[in-house]
Amino acid sequence: MKKLFLIALLLPLIFHNFAQKSFAQDVNVGVYPPVFQITANPPSDIRTNFFVQNLSDKDSIDLDIAVKPFTAGDRENGEVSYQQDLSTYEDPYIFEKMEILDGENSVSSITLAPKQKKNLVLHIQIPKEETSSDYYFSILFISKARDNVQLNGSQATGAIASNVLLSIGQKGKTEGVISDFSAPFFVEKGPVPFTVRVKNTSSHFITPKGDITIKNIFGQTIGKVDLLPVNILAGTTRRIPDSLQSPDKEKEFGQIKDVVLANYYPVAVWPETFLLGPYTATLTLSLSDSGPVYVRNAYFFAFPLEALAVIFAVILIAIFIILRVKKKLPEF
Repeated sequence: MKKLFLIALLLPLIFHNFAQKSFAQDVNVGVYPPVFQITANPPSDIRTNFFVQNLSDKDSIDLDIAVKPFTAGDRENGEVSYQQDLSTYEDPYIFEKMEILDGENSVSSITLAPKQKKNLVLHIQIPKEETSSDYYFSILFISKARDNVQLNGSQATGAIASNVLLSIGQKGKTEGVISDFSAPFFVEKGPVPFTVRVKNTSSHFITPKGDITIKNIFGQTIGKVDLLPVNILAGTTRRIPDSLQSPDKEKEFGQIKDVVLANYYPVAVWPETFLLGPYTATLTLSLSDSGPVYVRNAYFFAFPLEALAVIFAVILIAIFIILRVKKKLPEF
């Protein structure tokens, strides 16, 4: 259960979230699930359960509740950007058709005693005439005690959220493209970072699955990188990391941590360290369980320059010694 709350506090989208760590650490609140998906055909009366808990041993907390629509942020890493203008939505009044229930009562705020867990319900009424579309929004829990709460732009400070991906009606054809698959052309040693950018041109969100296989100069498969399944919103582009960057793989993540932190944008990392010669990396990616499937290649070359420098220095020293010894030897 502690791990579930850790994910809720630090990665409320696996699909990563914007969730504010400062709020989570100061107030010690957890929400679960951190992200959930809802698919419905009109007409529908949707009731989805979730809960929020005060993890503090001694302090009560007052929380306001708000629903805020979002789209993908500019860094293509799963962070969200909040939207003010709803005129581009298929139904700009969709958020008036939902409420948060505490039992059978609609609520806009709650109070949690120390260690109290409160079960809540997201209630959405979808009429028969509702058109097919996707809607993405956060259920925000905002501390009343915080003075610096901001819910505009790309950040939400003083708040923690559960994020909802709502698909109404029949989903259209799954479409998308691999915008970029590349690796550094030359590396001295591993781990090796790969850039995997996927653009979702569908009218609904997708969760691609795939992997990268690495072959050496002899065509032998010597490595494999499993990609982390992430949600890509309709009409947006996302960079996909490897599965070792999942919250439940802390130990394995240590192998690639420095490479991940060295890159401003998300990368998929092959953790192999000793490399020599040319390599071919092949990305195989399925946009959904029923396809389409794409395959792309990237090439890179590895050579340990530090080792070469040591060998060169040893050779120079050996030549110097031989020449000195040769000078001192008597001539016959």
